[in-house]
Amino acid sequence: MMAPPSPASLRETYARDGFHLAPALIEPSLIAAAIAEADALVDDAVLVDRKNLRVRWTRHLDTDAPLFELFDPIVDLSPACKAIAESPALADALRAVLGDEPVLVKDKLIFKPPGTVGYPLHQDFIAWPGFPEGFTTAVIALDAAGLDSGPVEVFRGAHARGCLAERDGSFHMLHEDTVSGFERVPLHLQPGDVAIFGAFMPHRSAPNRSAAFRRHMLISYAPASDPGEPRAAHYRRFHHYLRAVYGSMGLANLHFR
Repeated sequence: MMAPPSPASLRETYARDGFHLAPALIEPSLIAAAIAEADALVDDAVLVDRKNLRVRWTRHLDTDAPLFELFDPIVDLSPACKAIAESPALADALRAVLGDEPVLVKDKLIFKPPGTVGYPLHQDFIAWPGFPEGFTTAVIALDAAGLDSGPVEVFRGAHARGCLAERDGSFHMLHEDTVSGFERVPLHLQPGDVAIFGAFMPHRSAPNRSAAFRRHMLISYAPASDPGEPRAAHYRRFHHYLRAVYGSMGLANLHFR
């Protein structure tokens, strides 16, 4: 059996490629528990409310019908998701690529039901005051991500170009030219697999054209030496942003539940 790479070798590879894949990192019992809790939560009409700042909606690729998309945050709702976010195996993988202790900043569970449109090419870095440049996301698969279900795609080495959008605190879609010449890597994850990448890695996902959900947890951390704003401060700022966006769409009486 081949010996696992040393932490120094792993950090070198991560710095070069911009992502790290850790197959079967999360134990099956935790994945099964998270799926069971996700199934119960999505059936809770009190939570899955268009005016709840915790949830977001998307649209069906063909019909434009609204589709429930995600819970953000999730770890305070799901003990199993919290256990995954605090998993020693995940913490070890994050320490290996960061060379530092990981500090939780953001946590969400994306359901990506059949027919869901994908995400355009973008980076996770949002230039809010205090937003950590070391912001690093672990993508944990609850369901398999096959070709038809719209897996996340990253671009090997493209993170080295740094921030590719205006540093104005807004979300920006990136032009296809920004990843021209970089290898596209679809993350065909199996349940329990983890992919880790940083805030400057351009990524996207295609629509889910399969008949099954493609549920992934996206748990984001910052290195302890560069934590920026902690999780509570992040969500205060994020909810302020969402209220402004939803208000411009005519949604009032928003709440967080």
